[in-house]
Amino acid sequence: MRLVTTRLTRAQARRIAIVAQGFADPRPAPGEATMRQVHRVIDRVCIIQIDSVNVVTRSQYLPLFSRLGPYDTALLDRARDVAPRRLVEYWAHEASLIPPQTWALLNFRMKRALSDSWGGMQRVAREHPELVRAVFAEVTSRGPLTSRQLESALEHGSTSRPTAGQTRCGRR
Repeated sequence: MRLVTTRLTRAQARRIAIVAQGFADPRPAPGEATMRQVHRVIDRVCIIQIDSVNVVTRSQYLPLFSRLGPYDTALLDRARDVAPRRLVEYWAHEASLIPPQTWALLNFRMKRALSDSWGGMQRVAREHPELVRAVFAEVTSRGPLTSRQLESALEHGSTSRPTAGQTRCGRR
């Protein structure tokens, strides 16, 4: 078998990368992006990192803005929060939004976490077993929840609050 190689110029390689990431697609008129266009971006990028630090806006809204221009960010929120969910939260290197079908592809990481999980997670399970039980009970009774829904449910059902400067996980 003979390997065929093709040489690309920098400009050609740059153009291929730009097109592959969706930056060359035509943009809708400002504020006119549809859920279909949002899904096209999601299908192309496959993962959207979540970051609650908002200097301009939360980072999960930026990949869509860079490809669609001004759009209604409620479309992304709806894809994440309203059934049937088109995105789910997962720790895929950083907190991220991924299509549900991608979840199965990350099963190897979930299995590895059973024996190799982060020290902080194991510490929380040891030091705050009541929190683990509460999370488990909430998910068992209500089914799949976003982290925001779970946090809200635990806050409303909790009689004890963290002390000043302390999180629910015991870190300062």
